[in-house]
Amino acid sequence: MADDNKQSPKSTIPVPTEQIDVEDGQSETFHKTAYDAALKLAAAHEGEEVDSAAEKRLIKKIDWYLMPLMCLTYALQYYDKVMIGHGAIFGLRQDLDLVQGLRYSNCTMIFFCGFIIGCYPLSLLGQKLPTAKVCAGICFCWGAVVLSTPACHSYGGFMINRFFLGLIESGVSPVFMLVTSKWYTNSEQVLRMGFWYSSSGAVNLVSPLVNYGLGSINGSIAGWRILYIFAGSITILWSFVVYAFFPDSPATAKHLTEEERAMAILRLRHNNTGFENTTLKPKQIWETLLSWQFWSVCLLSMLCSTATSAANTFSTLVFNGMGFSIFHTLLLNIPLGAMAIITIVGSGWLGRTYPGMRHHFYTLACIPVIVGCLLLWQLPRTQTAGRIIGIYLVTFFGSCYVQVISFGTCNFAGYTKKSMVAAGIFVAYCLGNIIGALLFDAKFGPGYNQSFIGIMVCYVVAMVVCQVARFMLARENRRRDAEYGPLALAMDWKT
Repeated sequence: MADDNKQSPKSTIPVPTEQIDVEDGQSETFHKTAYDAALKLAAAHEGEEVDSAAEKRLIKKIDWYLMPLMCLTYALQYYDKVMIGHGAIFGLRQDLDLVQGLRYSNCTMIFFCGFIIGCYPLSLLGQKLPTAKVCAGICFCWGAVVLSTPACHSYGGFMINRFFLGLIESGVSPVFMLVTSKWYTNSEQVLRMGFWYSSSGAVNLVSPLVNYGLGSINGSIAGWRILYIFAGSITILWSFVVYAFFPDSPATAKHLTEEERAMAILRLRHNNTGFENTTLKPKQIWETLLSWQFWSVCLLSMLCSTATSAANTFSTLVFNGMGFSIFHTLLLNIPLGAMAIITIVGSGWLGRTYPGMRHHFYTLACIPVIVGCLLLWQLPRTQTAGRIIGIYLVTFFGSCYVQVISFGTCNFAGYTKKSMVAAGIFVAYCLGNIIGALLFDAKFGPGYNQSFIGIMVCYVVAMVVCQVARFMLARENRRRDAEYGPLALAMDWKT
């Protein structure tokens, strides 16, 4: 997993006594920057040489320790998201009276309403409290909510359950973005985010067969209820693993030696971001909210997320509506997982290898989604091969989303701003999911041909917005270069 470092064999990374607060743009002496706990360790190793070979070994060590923890946690979160789609073909819609109108769609929508409300508070909580404790607490609480889902016996009860599930799960992705920016350089972040985000695809590789076996158990408990009991139980158990092994920061990581911890901090000095910023700065919140760059990233996040519901929640209904059995419907979901892994990791690799092309990669990834929506809109249910291909093409939305996350982590300096941008991206993600869910009215079923028109329009708009944003960022880079010269290159907006 380690990146190839293109540095000289040895490089000296000085840590001056006087540091620059990149959030305020003001100079402060070291003893005054209490918010940046990592600087204490960095100062103790001031002026030490960092061997590139040792750095490569360190990156690999970090990868093999941190990525499995993040990937499995994110996979469990995603497992909860696909559960409603799998449960739908095991009687969930009938038992909870979700067949009429937008009731089933509303259960998807209310999840993301809770997501929006919880996103900012939990993101800031992840900034101010130890990461391991926050992640473990979130994991335990959402597992408890999932475990309580089988107790729901009505539409209203299920709506309340879904709201609180979204409220609690909302903290995972923003906190993971902050964790990634805390451990990796800007050039390394997009691929690592691709790794943990692609674990959503791994869930679709495994969960259809697991859920088919669980849902087919004959007994007094409905199949869909068994699915939720299983998911909630393993999530609660996993929360204890997260609590025990997830590191809070590079400065306190127990799996690293003191020299490795120092190197992990020193090598991130070029990121122009704070480490361990535990001070919330209202000024930075307002600066972020008044930035057009922030809103462009949020808009791109919202537009590309409209396809998420189609792939996660309604794909099983679309497949089932073509006449496939429950077993074959779940089997057809497995390639969705493989496609997601390939497109997400591939997009992350491209973004890392060609950082100046990220907006172009987003734009190109929109094309297969548009083609897929076009096939699903125009082809009748009898044209099963073409419609299946259409669903698979829609999974390219994950490629777009990886680039959006990289826009947020690489183009905003300062821990408070990164917290704001991370939460903003996920609020927009929720809005996109809400819009996407509301497009799938039961009256359009079982094929839902008309529902894909709205998604297609969103992706056409996304292509235009993305290229306009890239043009404006490139223009800002040229202006900065002309005004400040080569030194400004370190502050380039990543396009």
